[in-house]
Amino acid sequence: MPLKSGFRSLASVEDALDMFLRSFEPLSRIEVVSLEEAGERVLAADIRAPRDVPHYDRSAMDGYAVVASDTFGSGKDAGVILKLTSKDSIVSGECRQVHTGSPIPEGADAVVMLEYTEAAGDGVEVLAQVSPGQNIGLKGEDVRKGDIVFREGRLLKPSDVGLLASMGLTEVAVYAKPRVLIIPTGEEIVPRGVEPTPGQMNESNGVMNYLYVKRFGGVPTVHGIVSDVKEELAAALDEGASYDLIVTTGGSSVGKRDLIAEVLASKGTVLVHGVAIKPGKPVALGLVDAGGKRTPIVCLPGYPAACAVDSMVFVDPAVKKLGHMPPAAYRTQKAVLTRKIYSEAGYRTYTRVSVEEGRATPLRTKGAGVLSSISRADGYVITPPDVEGHEAGEEVEVTFLE
Repeated sequence: MPLKSGFRSLASVEDALDMFLRSFEPLSRIEVVSLEEAGERVLAADIRAPRDVPHYDRSAMDGYAVVASDTFGSGKDAGVILKLTSKDSIVSGECRQVHTGSPIPEGADAVVMLEYTEAAGDGVEVLAQVSPGQNIGLKGEDVRKGDIVFREGRLLKPSDVGLLASMGLTEVAVYAKPRVLIIPTGEEIVPRGVEPTPGQMNESNGVMNYLYVKRFGGVPTVHGIVSDVKEELAAALDEGASYDLIVTTGGSSVGKRDLIAEVLASKGTVLVHGVAIKPGKPVALGLVDAGGKRTPIVCLPGYPAACAVDSMVFVDPAVKKLGHMPPAAYRTQKAVLTRKIYSEAGYRTYTRVSVEEGRATPLRTKGAGVLSSISRADGYVITPPDVEGHEAGEEVEVTFLE
C-alpha cells in the first residue's frame, strides 16, 4: 500500500528508480578522443589489436642471449664459458649481451640474467642453467594481431589505455558524456556574490549538483536562477530539451510555490512525484516533451540535504545509464554507533554520520546546521524501510557516497 503524506502516494526508491530508468535509452552519440582523454570513458566499439604485442621476440631481463642447451649442467661451481659476440645471430657456444626490451638475436632461445654471469676474458662465464624460452617475451605473447582486446561498453582504466598505446593506437571511439542542464529555482535564492537580505539565501544547490554531475560522468551546465513562475519554469524546461538530462532544484514539494511538478505535467509526463526516502521525499521524476524528443528530468528538492541524497540516488544512475557507464560502486565500512539513529518505518532513511576509529556518530541536523552537516559527514547509514532505527552500540554499515 503506497504511503500517504501530502502526496497522492509515495513510491518506493526501487520502484521509482526502475520506472525512471526504463523510460529512456542510453545515448547513441559517439566521439573520438585521444588516448590522453580516454581514461574513464566508455568504448563505443570493440578494439581489435592492429599488431602483435610484443611485435618481436624481446628480452625480459638484462643479461645475455644464449642457446639454452649450452647452459645445461652449469651452476655456481661449474660454469660454462661462451664466446661474446655482437652479431645479429648466434650459434651454439656464443652469446650476445641484451637489455630489457632488446630484440633476441636469431639462433638464441633464452636469456641468462646478468647476475648469473661473470666476465671471462673475451667471453662470458654462465653460472646458471636456463631452459628454452626463459626470460624471453615472445612475439604476440600478450596480444595477437586481430584479437579483440576490449569489448564495446568497457570503462577504460589507465592500464587499459596503456595497452592501447602499446599497440600503436593514438585515439579511440567512445560514447559521448551526457549533457546535463541544472536549473536552480526559487524566489528566495540569489546568485553567489550577491549579499542576501532576510528571507533570501545564496544559491548553492546548483553548484553542488554541477560538481556531482561531473563526478557522475556527465557534462554539467548551470542555468540562471528561475523564479517560481509557471511560464518561466516552462521556458527553462524547453531550453533543457536540447540536453540529455534536466535537473531542477527547488519547488518540488506540494506547497503553493512548489510548481515544478505541475509545470512538468503540462510539458510532458510525471512518472513519479514523492518517494519513500528521507531526506528527499518530494523528488519528482519524469520526461519533458519538447524539441522533437523526450528528455528525462529529475526534480530535486531545495532542502540541501534532500537535494544531495536524491542527486546521488536518482541523478547518478540516470547519468550513468545515458553514458553507458556501469553503476556506481560505493565503498562501505562497518562501524559501531555512538548514539541511536531514528528512522520511520516505510522509508529508506539516509543518516549522515562522521566516522572515526571504527565509531560512527550521527550528526545533529537542526535548523541552518544542515548545510554544514552535509560537509562534515563522512558517510551515510542507510536504513531500509522495514527497520525502525538503530540502537547505540549497534554495528552498522556506513556507505561513503561522496
